[in-house]
Amino acid sequence: MTPPRALAPARPAGAAVVVAGDGLTARVGDAVLDLRTGRLVAVGDLRVDGPQLELFRAPTDNDRGRTPHGYEDVSPAESAGEGTDHPSSAERWAALGLHLLHHRVRSVDVGEREVVVRSRAGLPSTDLGVDVTYRWSASADGAAELAVEVSPTGPWTGTWPRVGVRLDLPASVGTATWFGTGPEESYADSARAAVVGAFTRPVDDLVVAYSRPQESGHRPDLRWAQLTGAEGGLHVASLADRPGEARVGFTARRWTPQELAAAAHDHELPASDRVVLHLDAAQHGLGSRACGLDVLPQHQLRPSARAFRVALRAVPRG
Repeated sequence: MTPPRALAPARPAGAAVVVAGDGLTARVGDAVLDLRTGRLVAVGDLRVDGPQLELFRAPTDNDRGRTPHGYEDVSPAESAGEGTDHPSSAERWAALGLHLLHHRVRSVDVGEREVVVRSRAGLPSTDLGVDVTYRWSASADGAAELAVEVSPTGPWTGTWPRVGVRLDLPASVGTATWFGTGPEESYADSARAAVVGAFTRPVDDLVVAYSRPQESGHRPDLRWAQLTGAEGGLHVASLADRPGEARVGFTARRWTPQELAAAAHDHELPASDRVVLHLDAAQHGLGSRACGLDVLPQHQLRPSARAFRVALRAVPRG
C-alpha cells in the first residue's frame, strides 16, 4: 500500500478531517480511522472494525438445491419455464471462491475534508476482482458519512450472493432498533409480508434458527438502525437523496457468513466475540430450488457496479 498522501482541498461543506498528532489516525465526524490500514477503528467510544467488502452469504437450503429448474444460464421465457439442470448456486459460489475473498488496501488519501481509501478485493487463482472506494466525510452535525463505490473487474459470470460491507461491533451490542422493513426478514423475492415501520428486537432474535446454519435476517430498505449495548452503540442511516441511490439493507448476527457456512449444526459454530453487521446494497433472491424453481431473473444479483452511502453516528452509553 502506498503511504497516506494529501488530497487537494475538497468541497467546503461539512466538518474538517482532524489528523492526530502522530499522523496515525484521523477523526472524520464520529469516525476514527487508522491511516496505516484505512480501516475504521471506532465510532465515538465504540470499537468498530471495517468496513470490508462482502460478496458471500452462508448458502440457504435453496442455494444448495439442485432441482433441474435452474435459471442462471437460461431464463424461464427461453425454456418454457423449465430452466436447466446446472450446478446449484452454492456450488458455483464455492467454485469461484467467493468465501475466500482477499483484500488489499491500495491507497489512503487524506484531504482537508475527506479521507479516501481505495482497495482491491480478489478471488484466489483468478483474474476476477472488485475495486472498492471508501470515501469518508463529515456532515455538519458530526455524523461520519461513508460513500462506497464497488466496481467489478474481469470476466464475471453467474451471480453474487450479496454486495455490501461488513462492520464488526463488540459482543456487548445486544439490541437493535430500526426504521425500515420488518418485523421479520425479507428478500427480493420474499417481501410481501414486510411492512415499513419502527421495530426493536434483541440482536439474537434478528435471525432464524434453521436446523442448518445459513443466511437469514436480512431487512432491506433501511431508513436507520441503532445497535446498542453496555459500551454504547452505533446509529446507521441510509443516505439515498441522490439520483439512482437506493437504501441499504442490514443484517446483524454473531457469526460471519464463512463461519455459518462451515457449520452443519448450531453447536458447531465457534464461540463469538462480536456482532457482525452487514450493510448490503443488494442480495440475491431466495428462490425455491431445494424443491422447485430457481431464483427468477428479476430477483437475481448479477455482478455489476454499485454505489451506496450511509451515515454513522455514536450512541452514548446509557
